Amino acid sequence: MNKRMKYQVALLKDGGIVAYESTALFAADNSEAIERAKHWTASFDSVAKDAWLQINLNGVGIRSLRPGEF
Repeated sequence: MNKRMKYQVALLKDGGIVAYESTALFAADNSEAIERAKHWTASFDSVAKDAWLQINLNGVGIRSLRPGEF
């Protein structure tokens, strides 16, 4: 069984410098974290058109998704 790790997820706007929504989630690996982060963003009624989705593990960015990629 894989150990679940804690990821930090944020929606950023204004060129990626302002976080306007964030959460923490647990996942077994980076792929699962990315899918869970995408699912989290889908729970919002709307997302800023210039929003970026940033996924971090232990303070290191594992993936940044541009608008249209999440």
